[in-house]
Amino acid sequence: MHAKPVFGIEDTHRILHRFDADIRGSSEGLGWSSAFASVQRERPYDGKLHALSDSLMVLHRGGPVDITYTVEGRSIVRHIPRGGVFFLPAGQECDVLLHDALESTHIYLRSDLFADPELPRSLIGGLAPMLGEKDAVLEHLAAAVGDTITGNLPGSSLFVDPIARAIANRFIAINYHQRPAGTGKSPQTLSARQMQRVRDYVEANLSDDIRLDALAGLCGRSTEYFVRLFKAATGVSPYQYVLNLRIERAKALLADERHSIADVALQCGFSHQEHLTRMFRRFTGVTPGRYRRSH
Repeated sequence: MHAKPVFGIEDTHRILHRFDADIRGSSEGLGWSSAFASVQRERPYDGKLHALSDSLMVLHRGGPVDITYTVEGRSIVRHIPRGGVFFLPAGQECDVLLHDALESTHIYLRSDLFADPELPRSLIGGLAPMLGEKDAVLEHLAAAVGDTITGNLPGSSLFVDPIARAIANRFIAINYHQRPAGTGKSPQTLSARQMQRVRDYVEANLSDDIRLDALAGLCGRSTEYFVRLFKAATGVSPYQYVLNLRIERAKALLADERHSIADVALQCGFSHQEHLTRMFRRFTGVTPGRYRRSH
């Protein structure tokens, strides 16, 4: 039985080297075969991630930061918080414009991590890019990989391989959709009527705790399938969508000085004024108080 080839820097995009990132550590020379990882401070850059036979995950260890992605000819601007995750599946390419410096962990994942033993082919074809969404499981797993190359955890392939497999399984769990093979299959997006039903529900319940299973039930889907369909329809997760509507409602209420900022926070579903202030600044770049004064 032949040993798996070592996953080296030459198997990556090498974009960090091309744009002079300050690399704090990498798995180069550790003999890893299932993944390649590096921890660094990236400088602003404008570059292309060309299609590879393996997948790339980027964990934002700093932030928030603005990034412009160009995928399949469509430009998407994202304001990505600390803990956001970028994912580029194998065989896909993406242009990236990083506007500010960023502390990050890059993890390349071998394609065989996404293989399903019960199917004759890889599952990668059913994976879509992720452009900065947060996921606590991926964040913790990627942090563990990063710690192996900054000296806090064992750096052996025996230790890292199960983590790399867990990362791949997590991407499959939250991001995989079966591509339709013919007619009679379920639609791969939500209809305009379903989207309007979701929006009406969210707007009517912004001050309450909006649950994912309630949104999925409006469309007659399981929560996992609903998340995939919703993202296909809107380009964002349900969580980001609800946050956007809450911020828009807050803007409208802030225009009326009869509402205190604390009241605005509660009416828009934020737990307290500090929570509103933190999220409002993330989305608009200013605090609610400054926004009110300027409008």
